[in-house]
Amino acid sequence: MSVLLKILSIYFLFETVTSDPINRHMKIDGDFDDWKNVPSYSDPEDNMEGTVYDVSPWFPSFKFPDCHDGDSLDTSTVPKHIYNPNVNIVELKVAHDNSSLYIYCRVIDGGVIGKTSVGPSEFNKNNPSESSAGRFYIMTAINIDHNATTGCWLHDGGYHPTAPGFDGNIEIEFYNGSFNQNYFVDHGANNDDETNYLKQQNKENHFVIRPATHEYFTQYIYWNHQPTANETKRCLEGPYQLPGSTKTNYICFTKDKAPGPFNGVISYARSVKGNELELRAPFQALLLNSQTGRSTLELGMTVNISLSLETSEEYSVPQDWSSDTTATIQYTLSNDSA
Repeated sequence: MSVLLKILSIYFLFETVTSDPINRHMKIDGDFDDWKNVPSYSDPEDNMEGTVYDVSPWFPSFKFPDCHDGDSLDTSTVPKHIYNPNVNIVELKVAHDNSSLYIYCRVIDGGVIGKTSVGPSEFNKNNPSESSAGRFYIMTAINIDHNATTGCWLHDGGYHPTAPGFDGNIEIEFYNGSFNQNYFVDHGANNDDETNYLKQQNKENHFVIRPATHEYFTQYIYWNHQPTANETKRCLEGPYQLPGSTKTNYICFTKDKAPGPFNGVISYARSVKGNELELRAPFQALLLNSQTGRSTLELGMTVNISLSLETSEEYSVPQDWSSDTTATIQYTLSNDSA
């Protein structure tokens, strides 16, 4: 069976979370009581022995460890098992209100989402006992147009179980012991020229959805107010004031390990133990669809969502990058009131 036919015939295998009516009671406060009645998706709990395997419905014969390295960029090379409790996802929930998407995730007891080591430089494999500046990423990938032929495959970035069609990401980065930045990713390019085109479109408040590869993208911090003078000074490219009636929205193009902190529009909170996290991402920050001129993400849409946690070597066994990715969830941003 061709990959295209496989894509078209496999949508019924999605883990479908039937959307609740608009939830106007969500608060990002670390309490989590407002998540009690939200449908839950469970992810396999990994172990030190590496005997927990996962599969993608697109490639059911390709088994891989639940927590693994990020070096397998295809569906024939089995990733190496890398155990890390801080990325070992066991539960995912999704919710929304009139204007924002909410994500909840939980890792195993003893894990701490966003935990990073502190040091003067990157991890040194030749001297692993040396203090190093660790990194941690919370990545919500979204197939926005519910189209498998636009965007990119998850395995293009080393994430498994793979699925096609992911057009954008909502991400939080922790670096060297603390929060560093939050940002959005536009996966709408295949080369440097197309990436430059993406930047121009993003500066015009447009989000580009098209066939793409994981290697080429734009990465921008979004504010719904003018960034602070300190953030403006540290911004790597920008900030740019977006066109519109209010003219209070700004973006700054960024990259991993940027000189943060940058407090963009994404908000988050963790539990006291650190193994639960909730985040809020306003629809507005995904700009306007460059083809339709409408909001890229809005009520009434059905999207596919996958969550990944990824971290650097310091707390992994063996010491290597480790990530865990949930199965793809199909979610409808219902516009029904409770």
